[in-house]
Amino acid sequence: MSDSSLPLPHASSAAPRTRGRTALAVVYALLACNAWGQALLPLIGRSTAPLALVAWQVAVGALATATAWGAWRGTRWAPATALAHALVTTGMLLSLARLLDLPADAVRGLRTGAALVLLFGASVAWALRRAARVRS
Repeated sequence: MSDSSLPLPHASSAAPRTRGRTALAVVYALLACNAWGQALLPLIGRSTAPLALVAWQVAVGALATATAWGAWRGTRWAPATALAHALVTTGMLLSLARLLDLPADAVRGLRTGAALVLLFGASVAWALRRAARVRS
Protein backbone atom coordinates (compact mmCIF):
# COMPACT_ATOMS: atom_id res chain seq x y z
CA MET A 1 0.00 0.00 0.00
CA SER A 2 1.47 3.32 -0.99
CA ASP A 3 1.33 6.50 1.07
CA SER A 4 -0.81 8.14 -1.58
CA SER A 5 -3.72 5.81 -0.77
CA LEU A 6 -3.91 6.91 2.86
CA PRO A 7 -6.60 9.47 3.66
CA LEU A 8 -5.37 12.96 4.28
CA PRO A 9 -6.05 14.43 7.71
CA HIS A 10 -8.99 16.78 7.73
CA ALA A 11 -7.86 20.37 7.62
CA SER A 12 -9.65 22.32 10.32
CA SER A 13 -10.54 25.95 9.85
CA ALA A 14 -10.51 26.50 13.61
CA ALA A 15 -7.63 28.37 15.13
CA PRO A 16 -5.42 26.50 17.55
CA ARG A 17 -6.70 26.48 21.12
CA THR A 18 -5.03 29.21 23.16
CA ARG A 19 -3.94 28.94 26.78
CA GLY A 20 -6.54 31.54 27.71
CA ARG A 21 -9.41 29.60 26.14
CA THR A 22 -8.13 26.41 27.73
CA ALA A 23 -7.97 28.08 31.16
CA LEU A 24 -11.51 29.44 30.77
CA ALA A 25 -12.78 26.01 29.71
CA VAL A 26 -11.22 24.46 32.82
CA VAL A 27 -12.62 27.17 35.12
CA TYR A 28 -16.13 26.73 33.71
CA ALA A 29 -15.84 22.94 33.86
CA LEU A 30 -15.03 23.25 37.57
CA LEU A 31 -17.94 25.64 38.08
CA ALA A 32 -20.18 23.15 36.29
CA CYS A 33 -19.00 20.27 38.50
CA ASN A 34 -19.73 22.33 41.60
CA ALA A 35 -23.21 23.32 40.44
CA TRP A 36 -24.13 19.79 39.35
CA GLY A 37 -22.85 18.44 42.66
CA GLN A 38 -24.96 20.96 44.58
CA ALA A 39 -27.98 20.00 42.48
CA LEU A 40 -27.48 16.28 43.09
CA LEU A 41 -26.89 16.42 46.84
CA PRO A 42 -30.61 16.76 47.74
CA LEU A 43 -31.46 13.87 45.43
CA ILE A 44 -29.21 11.50 47.37
CA GLY A 45 -30.37 12.79 50.74
CA ARG A 46 -27.19 14.73 51.59
CA SER A 47 -28.83 18.17 51.65
CA THR A 48 -32.14 19.75 52.52
CA ALA A 49 -31.80 22.57 49.98
CA PRO A 50 -35.11 23.99 48.76
CA LEU A 51 -36.29 22.81 45.35
CA ALA A 52 -35.99 26.36 43.98
CA LEU A 53 -32.28 26.39 44.87
CA VAL A 54 -31.81 23.01 43.19
CA ALA A 55 -33.45 24.42 40.06
CA TRP A 56 -31.08 27.42 40.16
CA GLN A 57 -28.10 25.05 40.48
CA VAL A 58 -29.28 22.97 37.51
CA ALA A 59 -29.51 26.13 35.38
CA VAL A 60 -26.09 27.33 36.56
CA GLY A 61 -24.61 23.87 35.89
CA ALA A 62 -26.07 23.66 32.41
CA LEU A 63 -24.80 27.12 31.46
CA ALA A 64 -21.35 26.48 32.95
CA THR A 65 -21.16 23.20 31.02
CA ALA A 66 -22.14 24.95 27.79
CA THR A 67 -19.60 27.72 28.43
CA ALA A 68 -16.83 25.23 29.14
CA TRP A 69 -17.59 23.37 25.91
CA GLY A 70 -17.92 26.59 23.93
CA ALA A 71 -14.63 27.97 25.27
CA TRP A 72 -12.86 24.67 24.56
CA ARG A 73 -14.15 24.48 21.01
CA GLY A 74 -13.99 28.21 20.33
CA THR A 75 -17.63 28.45 19.32
CA ARG A 76 -19.28 31.72 18.33
CA TRP A 77 -21.97 31.26 21.01
CA ALA A 78 -19.56 30.85 23.96
CA PRO A 79 -19.66 34.57 24.90
CA ALA A 80 -23.46 34.42 25.15
CA THR A 81 -23.39 31.39 27.45
CA ALA A 82 -20.72 33.01 29.63
CA LEU A 83 -22.92 36.08 30.03
CA ALA A 84 -26.04 33.97 30.61
CA HIS A 85 -24.15 31.98 33.26
CA ALA A 86 -23.22 35.22 35.02
CA LEU A 87 -26.80 36.51 34.92
CA VAL A 88 -28.32 33.27 36.21
CA THR A 89 -25.68 32.91 38.93
CA THR A 90 -26.34 36.51 39.96
CA GLY A 91 -30.05 35.79 40.15
CA MET A 92 -29.37 32.75 42.31
CA LEU A 93 -27.08 34.70 44.66
CA LEU A 94 -29.62 37.49 45.04
CA SER A 95 -32.39 34.99 45.84
CA LEU A 96 -30.40 33.10 48.50
CA ALA A 97 -31.38 35.37 51.39
CA ARG A 98 -35.07 34.75 50.74
CA LEU A 99 -34.68 31.05 49.90
CA LEU A 100 -32.58 30.22 52.95
CA ASP A 101 -33.96 32.80 55.41
CA LEU A 102 -30.54 34.35 55.84
CA PRO A 103 -30.00 37.29 58.21
CA ALA A 104 -30.06 40.81 56.81
CA ASP A 105 -26.31 41.28 57.30
CA ALA A 106 -25.67 38.45 54.82
CA VAL A 107 -27.46 40.31 52.03
CA ARG A 108 -24.67 42.86 51.56
CA GLY A 109 -22.12 40.09 51.04
CA LEU A 110 -24.41 38.34 48.57
CA ARG A 111 -24.85 41.59 46.62
CA THR A 112 -21.08 42.09 46.49
CA GLY A 113 -20.62 38.52 45.32
CA ALA A 114 -23.32 38.96 42.69
CA ALA A 115 -21.64 42.12 41.38
CA LEU A 116 -18.29 40.31 41.15
CA VAL A 117 -19.90 37.40 39.30
CA LEU A 118 -21.41 39.84 36.80
CA LEU A 119 -18.07 41.56 36.31
CA PHE A 120 -16.26 38.24 35.82
CA GLY A 121 -18.90 36.92 33.41
CA ALA A 122 -18.88 40.10 31.34
CA SER A 123 -15.08 40.00 31.19
CA VAL A 124 -15.10 36.38 30.06
CA ALA A 125 -17.76 37.09 27.44
CA TRP A 126 -15.67 40.00 26.13
CA ALA A 127 -12.51 37.85 26.01
CA LEU A 128 -14.27 34.98 24.22
CA ARG A 129 -15.87 37.36 21.74
CA ARG A 130 -12.51 39.00 21.08
CA ALA A 131 -10.87 35.59 20.56
CA ALA A 132 -13.62 34.62 18.10
CA ARG A 133 -13.07 37.85 16.10
CA VAL A 134 -9.33 37.25 15.95
CA ARG A 135 -9.96 33.79 14.48
CA SER A 136 -12.28 34.95 11.71
